[in-house]
Amino acid sequence: MNDNYMQLRKILFRGPSREASLSFAPGVNVICGASDTGKSFLAESIDFMLGGSELRGITELAKYAEIELDLSINNGENWRFRRSTSGGNFKLINLAKPDSDEEVLKQNHTHGKTDNLSGFLLEKIGLLGTKILKSSVKSTTQSLSFRNLARLILVQEDEIQQKGSPFWSGQFTTKTAELATVKLLLTGIDDSSVISTIEVGKNNTEQVALIDELLTDIKIEIEDIGGNRDELESQLERLESSIKSHRDSLNVVQQRLDSFLAQRRRALNERTDTLDRLSEISDMFSRFNLLQEHYVVDIHRLEAIQESGSMFTHVDSVPCPLCGATPNAQHLEASCEGDVSAIVTAAVAEIAKIEKLKDELNNTIADLKTEEFGLEELLAEKEATYQSLDKTIQQTIGPEVNDVQISFSELIETRSKIQKSIDLFTRKDKLESRKRALEDEGDTREEKGDVISGLPESIAHSLSKKISSILKAWNFPGDGHVYFDKQSSDFVIDGKPRGSRGKGLRAITHAAVSVALLEFCQEKGLSHPGFITLDSPLLAYFKPEGEDDLALKGTDLKDRFYEYLAKHHGRDSQVVIIENQHPPESMKNRLTVTVFTSNPNEGRFGLLEK
Repeated sequence: MNDNYMQLRKILFRGPSREASLSFAPGVNVICGASDTGKSFLAESIDFMLGGSELRGITELAKYAEIELDLSINNGENWRFRRSTSGGNFKLINLAKPDSDEEVLKQNHTHGKTDNLSGFLLEKIGLLGTKILKSSVKSTTQSLSFRNLARLILVQEDEIQQKGSPFWSGQFTTKTAELATVKLLLTGIDDSSVISTIEVGKNNTEQVALIDELLTDIKIEIEDIGGNRDELESQLERLESSIKSHRDSLNVVQQRLDSFLAQRRRALNERTDTLDRLSEISDMFSRFNLLQEHYVVDIHRLEAIQESGSMFTHVDSVPCPLCGATPNAQHLEASCEGDVSAIVTAAVAEIAKIEKLKDELNNTIADLKTEEFGLEELLAEKEATYQSLDKTIQQTIGPEVNDVQISFSELIETRSKIQKSIDLFTRKDKLESRKRALEDEGDTREEKGDVISGLPESIAHSLSKKISSILKAWNFPGDGHVYFDKQSSDFVIDGKPRGSRGKGLRAITHAAVSVALLEFCQEKGLSHPGFITLDSPLLAYFKPEGEDDLALKGTDLKDRFYEYLAKHHGRDSQVVIIENQHPPESMKNRLTVTVFTSNPNEGRFGLLEK
């Protein structure tokens, strides 16, 4: 153990034709600004450079091939780690000796060795070669990896607002190891001295141990549920009755909706048919008007023939003015075969025929106008019927069906949860039956006495007092009474479990726990990486959830939060805050602030170039 601590100095993304970097200073660093500018990706990138397995493939990252992270140790050492954006091993550069050869650090942890990133970092903070408890039932241990520490110092946005403990990821298989990591930091004592359980007898000892672990996890889940099996089965029966009633109601309202939809569909079809017929009539009017014009032209032409022909028939015959021949001696038939009287008679007859056709056309047009008028009235009726049906569906029946469907879905979801809870009791009974069968066979004679896991009460009490003092300094609502609940491995604040509060309060209290852990270790001279990164600790100000968060939004906690961090974290420790909102103007001279503007024409757009 030692009291050497690390701090971030710079992260750099390098591509074939571009670079993007961000520097960090001792004390409090704030990265803030608009959404979708790479703030959360920054936290993920730091985690990736401290041993994370892979990096989220955002579009902007495609332009960069490798990442560098510079770390400073308070003993004067400065190191640079280089890694491909695709993952893999690391290159190590001693910045105090820039001309020295680069070393390769393996990405996978090996116990007690410094040829890997985890071992190298653990050696710098005095934790190389330490072990933590893996199973309290089997009394087995595992080598401490830097990844065990990473989730305590790099708190991502989805983790800071989770309902579970800040010390536990929620996976029952890793709970013992995760709490043992916290205990190691708070006490400085690892679990190397734990001796594995001595097994005597046949091989089914391991089966009993595994069943015990499974039973422990199931019992914890059952305790989290609350209530007993009889109550759950009774509740399930009531739910089945409610589901049947809601299903019947849903069928009724659905049938009513289907009926109205059918009526609306018929009204729509009738309206469409009426519109089509009106369109046909309009086209016929156009054609009939053109036909009327043709009739008028034909009548005028025939009347001209009639008039000119009549004039010829009434002209007297006279001698030829050229040769003087008398009318009887003139031979007109030789050059003209026309019979003017017959032509005039034919023209008169044709005019009468066209007039009759014209009258018939006018009658047809009159009938169509009458039909058009009736159809327009019918169209108005169909439109009114359609709109009335549509309004009823949209404003009355539709919402009613939606409400019943939501209630029905909620009941189905609740039934599923209760059924899963009952299944836990069934699994518990089967495992206990299997365990008794193994024990009755006499195949296992194993030394009893599980290793005590979790945080010692005195240490948990001291850490709780530290968290309480931080919350009071931040002016957190309430009296600030804090104690550690071993059952949930989480803290209870003013009598209310931390995980039962709104996500905004969960975020700020998670931040308080992380800050308290850092300060506790540094004040006691215990090992700790020396820095923490918190993504969206002030979530209640940005996205409040519930009455608790809304009450917090109106307080001065945000100002007190930054004042406290600036006062207690200077050159010897480092806190990186990632937030959407900017810190108070009055605090900016005491903080290192980087703003991502999301505006290519103003300041820094974001972490990486668009």
